[in-house]
Amino acid sequence: MPLTEVTVALGTSAGSMLTAALVGVVMAIITSYGIRHHQAVFAWMKITRAKDDEAKDLEEVCQYLKDLFAELCGLAQKPCRAADADRLLRLSNMIKGSIGQTEAISAELRTVVERIEVYLNTLIPEQSSRPTLAEHDALMRRAMKQEYARIELEHAIGAAQQKIRCLRRT
Repeated sequence: MPLTEVTVALGTSAGSMLTAALVGVVMAIITSYGIRHHQAVFAWMKITRAKDDEAKDLEEVCQYLKDLFAELCGLAQKPCRAADADRLLRLSNMIKGSIGQTEAISAELRTVVERIEVYLNTLIPEQSSRPTLAEHDALMRRAMKQEYARIELEHAIGAAQQKIRCLRRT
């Protein structure tokens, strides 16, 4: 028996085709929203991780500044010689190394390092004999310059610590 009519596939109708198309569109929309949501979550995680890393670096620098301030308090109002400033030099080198890691406070840290260098340039030289009156006056002037440099260094440390506190709040 020859078939003269073309038969359409059994079980297909306009209703089931429309339902399948609508389900496909809804699934595409849900998938696109899911992808956007995951992109937002990953971006948030990246920002949070960067802030956490920066907070760790700031914590290290904050500890260096606290140690430096404690050392300066021990050297307050007395002339300092080169032998007394070994720890200051070590802390200065540690802060210099941290400048590149903490871009948010690099300007303040550079100021601290500059003030440390000014302070170290005012160190009183070692003398083996008793100084003359003129030498004594020169040493007194140098000691006063040293105390002024120490106070300026303390101000720079305070400014850097204040900036760190402001960054932690944000």
